[in-house]
Amino acid sequence: MVKLRKGRRAYTPSSALGIMRFFDVESKAPKLSPELVVAIAIAFILIILVLHIAAL
Repeated sequence: MVKLRKGRRAYTPSSALGIMRFFDVESKAPKLSPELVVAIAIAFILIILVLHIAAL
């Protein structure tokens, strides 16, 4: 931990505001729910497993 001399103040990074502004911007991309993304990932894993087992 860095100790500051008397009279100096620590400031938060200004990039935090930029990140918040980035996530507030609306985009034209399709909106996907987290549940749909997890379901697609599980389906992809199951397809790979089935193909792997079928190849044996």
